[in-house]
Amino acid sequence: MNVLPELWARAAWLMAKLLATAATVLMLAACGPGTGGTGTGPINGVLGFSGTGFAVGAPCAQHCGSTELRLENERVELTVTCRRFVFNGPWEIDATGLAVLSGSLETTEFADGQVQTSTVAAEMRLQFSDTRAESSHEVAVTVRDAQGNHLIAPLTLQQRPTATAPEACAPNAS
Repeated sequence: MNVLPELWARAAWLMAKLLATAATVLMLAACGPGTGGTGTGPINGVLGFSGTGFAVGAPCAQHCGSTELRLENERVELTVTCRRFVFNGPWEIDATGLAVLSGSLETTEFADGQVQTSTVAAEMRLQFSDTRAESSHEVAVTVRDAQGNHLIAPLTLQQRPTATAPEACAPNAS
């Protein structure tokens, strides 16, 4: 009895199964950020958005400097004159272009020539103009406290090649 044809058939079946498994693993590894795959984050590198001032009725309606938003895969930072929201950790953008981040808002004030800094828990919502941050020309930003009150007035920022350094917080700046 010759078992060689049976061994060849079994080896061919095992090889086909191994190739199919390898192809599946490679396809999953190729899934990138924003595709629901195994990417390391929603953006590649560092991305910046910026703008000037706030809408009417904002806390610093008299003197508002620039606003800077810096996005990284493990950190998001929004800097507004005398206010800074920070989120550390992985984050993602949903299918509608929305990212919701729980972090903290640090506010610097000056009283009697002394610097006073306070920090509160806050939630930032980033609504990108596209489903991916890199291809979005602008982002709408809101920062609220646990009760839903605006801590920073809603604003829209434009994507910039590199974010500039925010203005320093100084007395009478806010």
